[in-house]
Amino acid sequence: MPSVLPAAVAKLVTVYDAWIVGSAADPHCDHTTVRDYDVVVSWARWQEAAMLIPSAAVPNTFGGWKFLSSGREVDVWPGDLAWLMTAHKSRWAWHPRTGTRLQVVRENHEK
Repeated sequence: MPSVLPAAVAKLVTVYDAWIVGSAADPHCDHTTVRDYDVVVSWARWQEAAMLIPSAAVPNTFGGWKFLSSGREVDVWPGDLAWLMTAHKSRWAWHPRTGTRLQVVRENHEK
């Protein structure tokens, strides 16, 4: 597990099987300067994972929570990775526990 991850993110991806999505999931991401971490937790694990969210967290636009961990902004929400990746919300997804990284490549369907 990369030690560059904020503590809450590291716990979410190892204990609750969450995925990092967005720019922080890009293999070329510089984790020393990344602005924030977007984390998706499956609906099946959300009730447990939500216990990690600090009381100072505020709601985010995805129906989850925004808070700071290890000095970094973290957005975490429950959801389905397949929907997220096909709904044009994210180009990258990374599952650090298994080392799996997904990239969405969209084909041009214009005629």
